Amino acid sequence: MKIAKTPVMKRTALCILFFFAACVSPATAEIAANSAPALKRAVLKARKGETIVIASGRYDLTDLKLPRDVTLKGEGEVVFHSSRPTEKGILNPLWDTSLRVENIRFEGARSPDLNGAGIRHDGLHLTVVNCVFEDNEDGILATGQAKGVITITGSAFIDNGYGDGYSHAIYVADGQELDIRASKFIGTRIGHHVKSLAAVTRIVNSSFDDADGKTSYSVDASRGGRVLIQGNSFIQAANGDNSTLINYDQTRGGTADALVITGNRIVNRNRNGRLLRNETGVVPVIEGNDVRNQAGGRLNTD
Repeated sequence: MKIAKTPVMKRTALCILFFFAACVSPATAEIAANSAPALKRAVLKARKGETIVIASGRYDLTDLKLPRDVTLKGEGEVVFHSSRPTEKGILNPLWDTSLRVENIRFEGARSPDLNGAGIRHDGLHLTVVNCVFEDNEDGILATGQAKGVITITGSAFIDNGYGDGYSHAIYVADGQELDIRASKFIGTRIGHHVKSLAAVTRIVNSSFDDADGKTSYSVDASRGGRVLIQGNSFIQAANGDNSTLINYDQTRGGTADALVITGNRIVNRNRNGRLLRNETGVVPVIEGNDVRNQAGGRLNTD
């Protein structure tokens, strides 16, 4: 026997469907071009897991604190910059907050402490997709949680670093994993392209070019851990702040678990060039790397 649906039953069913959709589907907010105040309001009001779509334009942001999990997604050319000194950075995910950013350029972060960051990550997980970090004291500075996973894909880090050796393109001061793929690093000033104190560091299919930055290490893993450096390209300048490409030690504690350097393409222009400084008892796996010395460079692979 068929039961006819009354108007009340139909309204009830629609309410149930609306409630279910609201519970399982993250909301989406759209921000008009160049409206930094509207973006700030949207971040403060955002529900956990919400996606905020940001229109093409320049947004003047200083220490925008993110209290809940959120995705910031740029459409067109979206630039976050800071016209004032930051305490920490342009964006600042707070404790227990996970952030995903897509298609956004971060530039010009400055701090009285000389470590102003495009993203100062004090939270849990961080995912960066197709973003550019240019001319910041730190591109990304992660000081968050030990269980945090930081994933960076298809992004560029250009001319970052204050120039005193204490700021870097990426600095992960704590975290479980740092995973970098298909990204590029150019001209980091005096500091390292990547400084990772994470328990696991994976850098795959990316490129590193000292350019005119007098970069120090391309990769510094000074808390040991499990490190994979695979399928990347490196150009080491003749006048770099450090003649070694990769550093692996335990000056910051941790455990020396494994180090694999394989399938990389290396152009060395430093007369004192050295592939690896290993101050641990781990025997590294070094194989299949294509080393080309140019401009008088001599790279020691021992």
